[in-house]
Amino acid sequence: MTKVFIDGHEGTTGLRIHERLQHRDDIELIPIAEELRKDPAAIKACMKQADIAFLCLPDAAAKEAVELAADCHVRIIDTSTAHRTAPGWTYGFPELSSQQSDKIAASDRVGNPGCHASGVISLVQPLVQAGLMPANYPVSAVSLTGYSGGGKKMIGQYESDDKSDELQAPRQYGLVQKHKHLKEIVAICGLEQEPIFSPIVDDYYSGMEVMVPLFTALLNGTPTMQDVWQALAAHYENCPFVHVLPLGEDKGGFIAANSLSGYDDMEIIVSGNDERIVLTSLFDNLGKGASGAAIQNMNIMMGVDPKTGLNLLK
Repeated sequence: MTKVFIDGHEGTTGLRIHERLQHRDDIELIPIAEELRKDPAAIKACMKQADIAFLCLPDAAAKEAVELAADCHVRIIDTSTAHRTAPGWTYGFPELSSQQSDKIAASDRVGNPGCHASGVISLVQPLVQAGLMPANYPVSAVSLTGYSGGGKKMIGQYESDDKSDELQAPRQYGLVQKHKHLKEIVAICGLEQEPIFSPIVDDYYSGMEVMVPLFTALLNGTPTMQDVWQALAAHYENCPFVHVLPLGEDKGGFIAANSLSGYDDMEIIVSGNDERIVLTSLFDNLGKGASGAAIQNMNIMMGVDPKTGLNLLK
């Protein structure tokens, strides 16, 4: 029986993790009283009881929680931005390489990927690794997400009976190009510069569609669309969590950002032509983009089937 503590269980990600784990017979959840959930001594006492702790907290609070756990024999999965590229931490995207799952399994400190970052990395990192995309490629990305990624306040705004007209239309944000996921995208993909990144939130609950356009003339060797598809298909071959759709599959010409809502895996679509390609990553911002990924990492750290307790499309 693995003892698990969720620090920040009242937030969107923490609630989802709690819901998914509460009925598992191989997990014992360590509770903390509502009035003590911000008490350092109470948090540390829970950490000392736990085998694995999830941190579902703002960055500053996550850093404090890690300090509290310094003398506790607890393995940590941090869902915040605080430690994703920090020394001594393992990036929690098992599909990065054939060795990444082993690194996560052996790690005591795992940084769960950001939702937008998961989409960009799933498309860009395999191409850099395969030598098709140079490190200085001018990457740009557009990411369309449901409003649940904005947390309780944004969910309340969108689900209010008197929500404003502007909330019924897609809204671009991150306009100053300083989005907090850019750091991990650069570090994990091995890029030389930050991408131009345009996130958009829209009036639906969950689901994410991340799009990366490519000019093949700027890639190494001017590959065809078939070459780009083959590199992605080879990278994710036999992967239960990331599915590269057959070349030419375009969902009937319309790709819905919420098509994987409720699922914990990811689909990749390659469309366009031999000069201009659009790579698309589809997943649930609350699934493979957050709580689903966190539980996948926990399963790997526990040494059980990574798919345990998760809802996969395929």
